[in-house]
Amino acid sequence: MDEIPWVYLSSRMADQHGWADSWPRSRSALLVLGMLASLCAIAGLSLWDVQRRNAESMEDFGQHQAHLARSLANHLQTQVRSGITPSSEAWQQVLADLHALDQMGTSITLLRLPGAIGFSDLRGRAVPDTLLDEAIASGQAYARLYRDHAAKLDLPHRAAMAGLAHFTMPSGQRVYIASVATALRARDREKAASLRALLSVLVAAGAVLALGGVALHWQRQELRTQQQLAVEEAHRRCEADLERASRAATLGTLAMGITHELSTPLGIIVARAEQLCVRLAADERAAHGIHVIQEQAARMEQVIRGILALVRDQAPIADRLSPVDVCQGAMSLVRHRFAETGTLLRLDVSQSALGRLLRGDQRLLEQALVNLLLNACDACASRGHVTLQVQAKDAQVSFRVTDDGSGISAEAAARAMEPFFTTKPAGKGSGLGLAVTHEIVKSHRGTLRIGPLPHGGTCAEIVLPQAEESASHGR
Repeated sequence: MDEIPWVYLSSRMADQHGWADSWPRSRSALLVLGMLASLCAIAGLSLWDVQRRNAESMEDFGQHQAHLARSLANHLQTQVRSGITPSSEAWQQVLADLHALDQMGTSITLLRLPGAIGFSDLRGRAVPDTLLDEAIASGQAYARLYRDHAAKLDLPHRAAMAGLAHFTMPSGQRVYIASVATALRARDREKAASLRALLSVLVAAGAVLALGGVALHWQRQELRTQQQLAVEEAHRRCEADLERASRAATLGTLAMGITHELSTPLGIIVARAEQLCVRLAADERAAHGIHVIQEQAARMEQVIRGILALVRDQAPIADRLSPVDVCQGAMSLVRHRFAETGTLLRLDVSQSALGRLLRGDQRLLEQALVNLLLNACDACASRGHVTLQVQAKDAQVSFRVTDDGSGISAEAAARAMEPFFTTKPAGKGSGLGLAVTHEIVKSHRGTLRIGPLPHGGTCAEIVLPQAEESASHGR
């Protein structure tokens, strides 16, 4: 069967307020974590970008110093090829000219002549550091000098870069040249870039905090609105529950009054039938009719007692019942109504329901099915079709009544259990059939649900737990 948009006719009420305490806190926590993650991401990206740019700047500065050192090496090699030797006065003049190019406190040129232990400046003063020798030994084109190394060369206490080069003397010996310059300007640019990055992070943090504040304000407004709606919904539900309770009380009072009023005439009918049974014992046809009257009167008495038990909140009789017997008993009571309207009534018992048992009051369960069958009959046009289907699954037995009538709307299905609510024309229904059916099903620990069929018509289903004996037998 196609999927049916069921409406469960029960008195359960879902908890609508469990989220009220945890949901706002979780949303606020997620928002704060998102803001912190955004700030950390921005700060991390800014720091990474500053470090990358600083590394590139120092790399460019080192290559510049290496190029300068190669230029100086080419110049000295040219002088050596012209016949100038390191021991001549002309060589000293060349070194003096190069020394004049050095900027005091900013850059310095160093040499390591053949046979010398380490580097010395252009005035011949030895440099007490072996870092440049290690760089030459490793074949580097330039080397970074840290603060302590730069201070030994009378440079500012900042990082410095040394470009390295060499040229070959006519004797085949090498002369190494180091062009060292402080990275003070590069470090100043690095500091400025760090300040800009910090400013960017602060601006971004301010923007994030501002947006977060606005978001939190909107969230609080939304939560207030949701809480107000939840309170209003709770009030509406309470009012609906009170109204249903009032109608149920009215139904109980009415049922007790009706049953009390029916008890006296029913007793008179039974007594008169017994008198007629004695007088007309010889008339077989009349005796059969009187016997039918007595059976139906007894049935009415049982139904009245069952309804009174429901009103008084008493447990129904727990007899072992066959689902098929319950269906056949209900169908026998409504067969004449179906014959009058020309509506076809069919019983469909699945193999899974055979051998299953129920616990309950057969008269009450038959009455519940009678109400569903009569509603289906009234909903069908002439020559309509009604099917009573019995199935068993997962220790439950279901009675499903379907018809091909005009169908029922979801709104009407939701109110079908309310006492005195009916969609039938005036004088055709009291609005108590489904209300009584619901109470009977609920007293048997079952569920009543009703809904429209996808292709027209209505489906009403009673689901009851099967007896323990049949459940164990089924396993």
